[in-house]
Amino acid sequence: MEGEGLIIRAQNRRYSIATGVPPVGIVEAHSIDENGELVGKAIGWKANSGNSRIIILSSQKNSKHQTLAVGDRALVRLKATSNMEIEARIMKRLQERSGTIIGVVKKTEHNAEIRSVDRRGPQDIYTEDISEHNIEDGDIVLTRLEGKKVYGRPQATIEKVLGKIGKPGAIEIIVCASHDIPEEFSKESKAEALVAGPPNPKGREDLTTIPLVTIDDEDARDFDDAVWAEPDKSQENSGGWNLITAIADVSSYVKAGQALDKEAQKRGNSVYLPSKVIPMLPESLSNEWCSLKPNETRACIAVRVCVSKTGEIKHYRFIRGIMRSVARLTYREVDAYKRGGSPPPTKTIGDQIKNLYGAYEALRHARINRNTLDFDLPEKRIVFGRSGEVTSIETRPHYDSHRLIEEFMITANVAAAEVLSKAKAPCMYRIHDQPPLDKSETLRAYLKGLGYKLSRSRQLRPQHFQQILEKSKGTKHEEAISLMILRSQSQAEYNPKNTGHFGLNIDRYSHFTSPIRRYSDLLVHRSLIAQLNLGNDGLPEAVAQQFPELGAHLSQTERRAVNAERNAVDRYKTLFMADKIGAKFVGKVSSVTRFGLFILLDDSGADGLIPIRHIGQQLGERIQYDSSRQALIAQQADKNYGLGDAISVRLETADCVTSGLIFSLSDFDSPDISRQRRKPFRRRRLRR
Repeated sequence: MEGEGLIIRAQNRRYSIATGVPPVGIVEAHSIDENGELVGKAIGWKANSGNSRIIILSSQKNSKHQTLAVGDRALVRLKATSNMEIEARIMKRLQERSGTIIGVVKKTEHNAEIRSVDRRGPQDIYTEDISEHNIEDGDIVLTRLEGKKVYGRPQATIEKVLGKIGKPGAIEIIVCASHDIPEEFSKESKAEALVAGPPNPKGREDLTTIPLVTIDDEDARDFDDAVWAEPDKSQENSGGWNLITAIADVSSYVKAGQALDKEAQKRGNSVYLPSKVIPMLPESLSNEWCSLKPNETRACIAVRVCVSKTGEIKHYRFIRGIMRSVARLTYREVDAYKRGGSPPPTKTIGDQIKNLYGAYEALRHARINRNTLDFDLPEKRIVFGRSGEVTSIETRPHYDSHRLIEEFMITANVAAAEVLSKAKAPCMYRIHDQPPLDKSETLRAYLKGLGYKLSRSRQLRPQHFQQILEKSKGTKHEEAISLMILRSQSQAEYNPKNTGHFGLNIDRYSHFTSPIRRYSDLLVHRSLIAQLNLGNDGLPEAVAQQFPELGAHLSQTERRAVNAERNAVDRYKTLFMADKIGAKFVGKVSSVTRFGLFILLDDSGADGLIPIRHIGQQLGERIQYDSSRQALIAQQADKNYGLGDAISVRLETADCVTSGLIFSLSDFDSPDISRQRRKPFRRRRLRR
């Protein structure tokens, strides 16, 4: 077991479970949390769990190394705890490090203070640089930390004024700047996009007579995929289905090595914010010539798939063709047609919807047999008024038509991965590893406290988790258990080395179906073109050799996009709540930490924190954190607050700069927030 890395031997010759944490390492002070604790990030090392929280603690012996500022680095002694945290105790302070901060200006008489838009970052930044840029209150600015302090606070130089807080588009400005998301295309890439035109049908298979349809959300503007199905009439496959999934042929417009390609590679993917899309490709391509618009001739790469009545793939064939979508349908419309709520616009479309659902039932049968991991968590949608104001936050409906398209896409993605794998051709696989050991143990302990048993097998399978999800349906812990299982999973990533997809329980998987918005899919298209002799614009050998680096880059840009999208939604939710201070809401405990409870509101989906100090003040006692039960415990009051518990809260603050919401318990007197406001930066003390 030691050779496998599952256990380690310490200096005392005793063995312990390997945590992936070295005994000594370097950390950088990244932020200060709501409880005043200094949070760090690893420099030059990585724990097995990339989501582990690093808490920087003062030295027990040397007082001169007690304090780090955000951006400082230190040599630390590391210790993994059982609650997904790593304690980093300072051994030696290293050089200070400057960096960029996005913040909002608050002017004083002679200078200005800057509050970081990241609530985990420094909130008291000093600057004298206000005259050169005509700085005003509420300006959103890009600053650079100078690596020195004034009155105990980090000093920064203002490099650029980006916008103004509270104005339309301010949230998008903050999010894009904070996550380094490029908005403007290069002149060269825009010029290449503008010369695009109708596809050349020469050498392409004609699919224009096949009634393909697109099915997307109401607000979708780029249509990557179109689908078609019919019963298989062969006696050998009775009850089976023939499918076509046609995908926009982006590779015919975006050539490897050209400006458009370089721009798309840099971006990695489109970013979908609540009020705008930052596309991977210029709109003249993404919304026009590459988009499978109805009744327009478009270039496509399609896959014909034959499946059995139980959804197993019998055979497939890839096609480079031209097509004409007969209809642009929405998920809601298709669901209404299926339920008989409204008639389809034409008999052809009605017949197609019937066939698509028939094929879907076969594919769903195969998915059930594979025992895939299937989460059903509600998703919120921001609703805007005419002036760009947030009018409401609604639960996004989820129809069977969503699942229909999902199954068609999965089938096409599997076929693409299989054909490239069998040919030993370059492929950018979509891989998903099984959950890390430490996360599984944390989840196992939590489920045990609720009366559920997770298998102790070292080789966990999706069905182990799915069984628990099924058992918890209809219980008060259903959503909390789903969240905990989701958090226990590894992150999916792009990699040319295939290790399978754990969540889908598939041996070989790739992304093929969204080349307008994902560069990984474009790489797969080019590899298919080269391998199947579908044209002279296939994957260059030099690019194939770069797949390991490209996979890491695309995984990073995907995570960047996900974080940006989540950040934007959170900021709009905070904006929606800003005029509701003092109001009471009902929600559920979504996370339990040693510094408080995170609450997810039922109606809006907004989430915020009840600091543990607030709970202690309201109940008049010291609150205990129980990591095994994922609960905060007030012994004298005989109250427990655990993951998934329903709870009534009062909104105390809504910070539109940092997008932070602070709640208190609604059944008790409101805590005295004024006595607990954030202390000056120089006075922060690390937990001993």
